[in-house]
This record gives sequence, structure tokens and C-alpha cells, in this order.
Amino acid sequence: MDNRLYYLGFSKIKGIGPARLERLITYFGDPKKAWEAEPAEWIKALGGYAKVSEELAKTREKLNIKEYNELLLSRGIEYITIEDTHYPSLLKQIHDPPFILFYKGILKEHTLNIAIVGSRNCSNYGKEVTKYLSVKLAQKGVNVISGMARGIDAHAHLGALSIGGYTTAVLGSGLDVIYPPENKGMFNKIIQNGLVISEYSPGVGPEAVNFPARNRIISGLSQGVIVVEAAAKSGSLITVDFALEQGRDVFAVPGNITSKNSKGTNNLIKQGAKIITDVDSILEEYAGCWSMNGESSLHNHKIALSKKEELILSLINDNPVEIEFLCVKTCLKPDELNSLLTLLEIKGLINQVCGKKIIRSSFQ
Repeated sequence: MDNRLYYLGFSKIKGIGPARLERLITYFGDPKKAWEAEPAEWIKALGGYAKVSEELAKTREKLNIKEYNELLLSRGIEYITIEDTHYPSLLKQIHDPPFILFYKGILKEHTLNIAIVGSRNCSNYGKEVTKYLSVKLAQKGVNVISGMARGIDAHAHLGALSIGGYTTAVLGSGLDVIYPPENKGMFNKIIQNGLVISEYSPGVGPEAVNFPARNRIISGLSQGVIVVEAAAKSGSLITVDFALEQGRDVFAVPGNITSKNSKGTNNLIKQGAKIITDVDSILEEYAGCWSMNGESSLHNHKIALSKKEELILSLINDNPVEIEFLCVKTCLKPDELNSLLTLLEIKGLINQVCGKKIIRSSFQ
């Protein structure tokens, strides 16, 4: 077996992360020798951790790596290891890079990769700004990276998807455990023209401890990180800490000084993060990575709509509209209406506010 399969085997062992696997490989010389070693030798290599060695021995006894590899491929899940040539070059530079990445979608290198993160409980202003930035970045051929969480993350992906751009979602769970579950449609849309990745093997749930580690990958894949909205103690600031540690650029969108969601971003600006007022505020930092030639304006981007989508859109104005109102006026069943509303949101034409109210996007 080649080293890829041994890395795959180690990914199934609870307690073996990048740092411990590096110690094992350094001690034994390569992944194959590390996998085949005696448990007593693992304890020596790790400097203790008998429980991890026991877990390793149990997993090795039960796991047929070749069969597991075939199972993943049959489910459309591929993977790359840190030894592969197409492993993301930026990510390889960070401290403790993942030794394996599971993925679905199209894996490709981009000249410029920008992460957009922020509050899960974001305001309508946050949604609008996030979509605006992600649309403009995607139009330039930038890879828009986020974590597919609720709020700012979701709208970063939606903006890129709305114009057929490329976006990367980094999960804090296995690729077969979509979290939050309501983002399943977004997940399926991303893998058609973008990428969903995770360092966690299939079956791993969205445990709280996974997300800080996930955040280091979001920043590690990017040249710069934009924070749109964040409270004073937001989880997004963990991503900022990783970005600074990794030598990445940090950008922040200014917000309402009376809003809790703006305290974190406004503090970042006071501490030296670059203030974002338009997309050029970001791109001017990366002269040579992008070009104005062939830029398509959001206003000139023709979006194909079905007759039902056009009908729904004609009933939505600048004031929030109740979903029940749209149900009555369109005579559509709730399930069909919700599916069409999701499509219109992916196309960047509407936003959902205040629970079950719909409003037109300001950046049409």
C-alpha cells in the first residue's frame, strides 16, 4: 500500500492529530512503519499516551484500509494527504497542517483566496455586505472561503454561488454530517462548482472542539481574512488569531457602534485591521493577483429566472414580505415556495429577515 492509505488509516484513530502523527512519522521514518509498529513502540514515540496507543491498536485490528478507501470513493468522497502535490500550498505553510483532507467538489489552486467570516446571528446589513463582497470577489476569480455555518458564512457562499463563482466551505464535521442541516442544499450547490473540505473523517459529528481547529484551516487556506460582523467575544475572532499567527492579512467591515455584533469588528479596526469600505480595499493589497479586465458588473450579470421565480420576485419589494402572503398570492405549496425562495437567495436576489419575512437584496 502507498502512504496515502496509511494516512487514511490514521485519520480513523481518535486522539491522533497532525502533531502526534508527525511525532510518529519522525520516530519511525514513514507512515507505513508507524502503522505497523508495536503498541509499546507507539507509547515510546508519543512519550506516553497509552490510551491513544490502545485506540490505535484496536483500530488497526478492525480496519481494512483498502476496503475503507473503496467505500469512501463509492460515496463520492475523495481525499488528499500532506504528501500529495496538489495539497493546498498555503495550508502546508501553517503550524500543524492537517495530514489529510477529505473533499467533495472541484479541487483546484487559485491565485487569490479570501476568507469571509462573522456572526451566526448577523444583521440584514451584515448579510447584504457579505453578499456584496463575495459577489465582487468571485467576479474577479477569487476563491471565497468560509465555514458554511449559519449567518455570515452562509451568505459568503451564497454570494459567490449567485454568479457561478468558486467557493470553498471548510466543515467542522465529516462530509457526510452536514451541519447545520438546513445548509444541505447549499452543500450540494457548492460541490457543483466549488469545494467542501474537512480534516475529519466521515461519521464525525459537529463537536464543539472541532470548530476552533476548523478555523485554522479557513485562515490557513487564505491570503486574507475579512470579518464582517463579530461580537466582542465572537468565535470569528479565533479565526483572526489564527490568521495573525499564520501571517495572513486581516480586514474588518465597520459597523454600527451601538450594535453588539459590531464591537468585535470595530475593535479589530482600532487594533490595526484594515478597514473595508469596498472590494478595492481588499484587492489593492494583492496587486498582480487579479485583473480588472473582463470584470462583470453585478448589475449587468443576467440571472436566468423561471416564470414562478419571476412571479415571486414581483411580489417582493423593499419592505419585508411574509412567506404566508407569498403562499396565498402565488398559490404555491409551502414546500415548493420554500425551494424557490432558496434558489432566489442563492442567486443573490432576496434575503430572509426576521424569521419568515423576505426582502429584496439591495445589491441587485
